[in-house]
Amino acid sequence: MPRVSIEGTAKSFEVKTEDIIYNALSDQGEELPHGCLAGSCGACRVEIMKGKENLLPPSLIEQNTIDAVRLELKIDSTREMRLSCRAKVLGDVTLKPLK
Repeated sequence: MPRVSIEGTAKSFEVKTEDIIYNALSDQGEELPHGCLAGSCGACRVEIMKGKENLLPPSLIEQNTIDAVRLELKIDSTREMRLSCRAKVLGDVTLKPLK
């Protein structure tokens, strides 16, 4: 089973393939930053530090929100940003919640 780890901590969570990151971690007691949980507000943004290839590609809703957040907050496009409420896991991933 894939593992989702949080950078800078010893926290690591076993999740099912194609689980949504936010839901899988919340079910195990880990609360990531969030807002609408629908992929529209961008409050649940995380930076993927390792394993970006182990996520399904972003949906249109997720990609549009990521693009808007990058523009508004001037986040470098080389940083791999995803929304924890939309990103689905295929393999091991290490993430860093963004404020």
